[in-house]
Amino acid sequence: AILNEQSIPELRTTIIAGGANNQLDTKTDGQRLSDAGILFAPDYVINAGGIINVASEYYDDMDEDEVMQNVVAIGPRLAGIFAAARDSGKPTNVVADEQARKIIADAKA
Repeated sequence: AILNEQSIPELRTTIIAGGANNQLDTKTDGQRLSDAGILFAPDYVINAGGIINVASEYYDDMDEDEVMQNVVAIGPRLAGIFAAARDSGKPTNVVADEQARKIIADAKA
């Protein structure tokens, strides 16, 4: 993890949307980014297209159009995370985790 209590104060940016996995050292670092005025796009959200594609190939349960519909939905989902974080005052990583847990729970139901 590259984003931590030592590195975050040194950042000179307003957005982090990197492709690396597990960028935050701790969940608290999401709040640190938010407090610093840095918008964080959670890695597993913006990287979801790769997982969607691999899962569709592995399970052979979606055609190319369905895969693309799911990939295109990543942008609006990310916008929803940003809006929910803004409205709730929670950092984006916390909102994304909450939404992911709900999606998983709903799928199990």
